Amino acid sequence: MKNIIKNITLCGLMAVGAGMTLASCDDFLTITPTNKIVEEDYWKDKNDLNSSVMACYKRLVGNDLLAKYIYWGEERSDNFERSSGVSASGPVANIMNANLLPTYEQFSWTAMYNAINYCNKVLAHGPEIIERDESFSNNNWKPIKAEMVTLRALCHFYLVRTFGEIPYITVDYNNDSQELRTAQSTQLTVLNNIIEDLESIKDDAVVDYGNTVENKGRITKKAVYALLADVYLWRASYKAGNNQPFSKVILTKSYNGPLTEEELSSRVEEYGTTAEEDYQQCVDYCDLIIDMAMKERKEFIEKRGTIIGGDLIELDIEDLLAQNEETMESYSSSSYYAYRQIFGTGNSDESIFELQVEGTDYTNNMVADLFTALNGNAGQFVGVDAAFAGAEETPNTTLPGTVFTRTDYRRWETILFSEPNQKTFLIGKFINSNVSQVSPNSRLYMTDNTASNLDSRSDIVSTKRTTLNANWIIYRLSEVYLMKAEAMSQLYEDEENLGKAFQYVRAVYKRSNPYAYQPNNSNAKSDSLNFKSTFTTSESMESLVLAERRREFVGEGKRWFDLVRYALRRGSTKDMLEILSKKYTNSKAIQAKLADMQSLFSPVYNNEIKNNSWLYQNGVWAVNETSSRTDDL
Repeated sequence: MKNIIKNITLCGLMAVGAGMTLASCDDFLTITPTNKIVEEDYWKDKNDLNSSVMACYKRLVGNDLLAKYIYWGEERSDNFERSSGVSASGPVANIMNANLLPTYEQFSWTAMYNAINYCNKVLAHGPEIIERDESFSNNNWKPIKAEMVTLRALCHFYLVRTFGEIPYITVDYNNDSQELRTAQSTQLTVLNNIIEDLESIKDDAVVDYGNTVENKGRITKKAVYALLADVYLWRASYKAGNNQPFSKVILTKSYNGPLTEEELSSRVEEYGTTAEEDYQQCVDYCDLIIDMAMKERKEFIEKRGTIIGGDLIELDIEDLLAQNEETMESYSSSSYYAYRQIFGTGNSDESIFELQVEGTDYTNNMVADLFTALNGNAGQFVGVDAAFAGAEETPNTTLPGTVFTRTDYRRWETILFSEPNQKTFLIGKFINSNVSQVSPNSRLYMTDNTASNLDSRSDIVSTKRTTLNANWIIYRLSEVYLMKAEAMSQLYEDEENLGKAFQYVRAVYKRSNPYAYQPNNSNAKSDSLNFKSTFTTSESMESLVLAERRREFVGEGKRWFDLVRYALRRGSTKDMLEILSKKYTNSKAIQAKLADMQSLFSPVYNNEIKNNSWLYQNGVWAVNETSSRTDDL
């Protein structure tokens, strides 16, 4: 752990965060560097505390962490393959081919633990401000504590989903004189700790900061609920598959192999709650978010005085999502208004929590480096040909061959299309600020994603960003809908409740497929989602949610985690590999490499193991000289 912590000093924290205030929306992204600060001279008043809180947010938007969100959540998924400019024998290619080496920097968790230490430092010193600043009370401290606990929990959640067994750190480190060795906790222990921490502060989080940027860019009560729903969903899946701790490799000077059966038996854990109870908790927290969003929308409408027949407009779950709206009175153009709100402008109405990127001092360079540069050059990843080259004739299938259906706006919002029958699919999401379809003869748009005129892009117009200022979205309402539907698919087998789950998936799908639901669409029955035809069982509903999550969140760092959670629920990689292997020509070799559940979790970076004698390696990954200890340790 020494490599994680050794450069995390108070001076480093304050050099990033000091001088940042909360006076206005603009100030949220303003940072003034300071000269060297000594710890005993800091933590005097609430201004010092607020500066440190802002430093935690800015740490999370550093390019080293933005890269990790993408590497860990997408690199191993079936969405992407390496671009032609990336070495066929380098880390990207090897990781995508399930050749994971603990020497690869992608597996370094230093930056994430650095962010955790930022949060822990605020949590350690925050109570001191109550004693030193008369204008700062315990009631002022509680919501700040809730923010820091939630950000820390989010970081640990990224780590546990990626590595499986990790150190759970709740103390702050100042310098190299402290004892830095910390043992890993099992996956279940980490999940339990995250939930316990979040449950302890959930009632103290802020509901409304008074402005949009902070309501979307800082932790609110809805953000706490969203993270809780996500963690409960993961823990429920872990329990449903009867998963247990890893077999581990203790990396002594002389490698002594995996644990014996006797040693393994000591790592069997008891579950404190059932999978069903955790799935229900996920549903309950999703409902709290939906209720809050509905209340906010009704209050907004009431303030505007928008009424029909003396009553407020009746709202349903579809109304809470950002809508696709026509932008020209002549109906000569349709703008994908939802895309512009969510990814173009940012901080949309449906956003719950997104990391703020202002495009100059703080830029999302990782989107350009890993996906597509503003000048149109390919990054390290491109879309898998088999997944994006065509379009499904109907969404009513449990094993779609391609990502998008023929009426789906998101095909054009996600991928850059430049010529008919192209084979290289660059990511346009985050790079485009707006996408629109010119359709002079009709107000019905995106009628067929397989039409030749659309393949040539003669009917599609996109506007690229001028700076790399796309926010990184952690949670938005569409994901809450899909988390609830996924949990319900595991709780129920009857058509009534599965039908309720279906409504949440359909709301997300319908938003991006308006033509599929037009009455004069002769193919509407096939283009639109049909519950009765395909999705009346728990298994088929689960498959629908998985497919819709892929359509909705391509490139947003979620797909690999979705596949792992799908496998956890079964306690086996078999069904998950049937989905993943469509990406590979050598699918049998990939299936052999990923046959063990532990193979879904990344190896511990060798530098971390060299510097912390309490760490162990995931027992699946081969141990060679590059990951064993140095002779002098």
